[in-house]
Amino acid sequence: MRYGALILCALLLSGCTLFNRDDAAKPMELVDFEPSVKLQTVWRKNVGAGTGKGVVQLQPALDGDVIYVADAKGRVQALDRFSGARLWRVRTGDEITAGVGMREGLVLFGTRQGEVVALSSADGEELCRNTLTSEVLSVPNTDGNIVVAQTIDGNLFALDAKTGEHRWRYETSVPVLTLRGSGQPLFTGSMVVAGFANGKVIAFNSRNGLIQWEQRVALPQGRSELDRMIDISASPLLQENVIFAASYQGRIVALNRSNGRPLWAADASTHQDLAYFDRRVFLSEADSRVTAFRSTSGAMLWQNDQLLRRYINGPQILGNYVAVADLDGYLHLMNQEDGEFAARRRLGRHAISGSMKSDGDILYVLTDRGRLYALSVAE
Repeated sequence: MRYGALILCALLLSGCTLFNRDDAAKPMELVDFEPSVKLQTVWRKNVGAGTGKGVVQLQPALDGDVIYVADAKGRVQALDRFSGARLWRVRTGDEITAGVGMREGLVLFGTRQGEVVALSSADGEELCRNTLTSEVLSVPNTDGNIVVAQTIDGNLFALDAKTGEHRWRYETSVPVLTLRGSGQPLFTGSMVVAGFANGKVIAFNSRNGLIQWEQRVALPQGRSELDRMIDISASPLLQENVIFAASYQGRIVALNRSNGRPLWAADASTHQDLAYFDRRVFLSEADSRVTAFRSTSGAMLWQNDQLLRRYINGPQILGNYVAVADLDGYLHLMNQEDGEFAARRRLGRHAISGSMKSDGDILYVLTDRGRLYALSVAE
C-alpha cells in the first residue's frame, strides 16, 4: 500500500496528471508575448522510447564533446554533442529508472530491479553491476573511487567504482507518503552530500560513510500525510563553497560546505533540480512558478507565475536566459534579470519532465517520447 501511495504522488507531480483539462486545477493557458530572441535547432535525434509508460528519471549527461542518453527500455548511447552523430549504442535489456550519470569514464544508471550498472564511456561495454535493496530512484554519481545511489526504501549505497562491491550504506526510515524520486548525490572534496525524504541533508565521509554533518531543511506540518510530505528530491547544488538544497513543502537553504551551517533560508516547495548563474539561484516551484533568489542573501529577485500547474521541469541556463519545459512539450525562455518571457517553442505534443542539460551555449532537451534536441539562442 505504501508503494502505491508513492506512485500516486508521483503521478500528481510529474505531469501524468490525474486531473482532466476541465478540472478547476487545469494548467494555466499560455499568455502571448513578443519574442525578443529565437530558439533554433542545432540538431535533433530520436534516441529510443523515452520514459515509456513509467515515472522514471531520465536525463542526458555531458562530458567533453560527448552527450550520453538512455531510455526506459535499457538502450544507452553516446552522441557527438555538436552534431548528434552516434558514437556507440548498447541494448542492456534493463528497465532503467534513473540515468544517466557520467563521470570518470563511467556511464551509470539504476534499474527497477534495484541494480546499479556501470558502462565504459568509450564503447558502452558493461564494467560492473550490483544489486541493491530496492528500485533505484536517484541518478547514480561517482568520484572514480565509489559510486553512490539512493533506493526507493530510503537507503544510500556506496559501491566500489571498479568492482561494484559494497563499501558502505546509510539507512533511513521512509515516511508513509513520499515523492517518487531522489536527487543525485553530490561529491564535494572527500564528502558525499545527499537529501532524504525526511527533509534532511546529510554529508558523509566518502571513504567510510561516517556522517560529517547533517542539516534539516524542512519540518513536516499539517494533519494529513500529504500535508506532511517534505521530501528533498532536488539534487544538492554546489557553487562557490556553498551547497544549495530545497525541499517539497519546505524551504530552499544555503549551507556552508564544510560544516553544513545555514547561511540563509527562504520558503519554497520544489521537487526539481536547481540552476545557478552569476550569484542567482533559479527554482521551479511545485506549482510551476519560476523563482530567482540572490545566492548570497536568499532575497527573492523575481517570480514568474504565468506557467501555473503546467508541471514544468527544473530550470537550466542558456546564455542570458533561464529555460524550463512543460507537460505539453513547450520550452519557455525567460530573461535572467526580470523573469519576463523571451522566447517559446513547442518541441512536440508530449511532456518534457526530465532534467535538461546545458553548456551555457547549447541546451539539450530529452522529451518523454525519446527525442533529443540540441537548441541555441539566435538574437
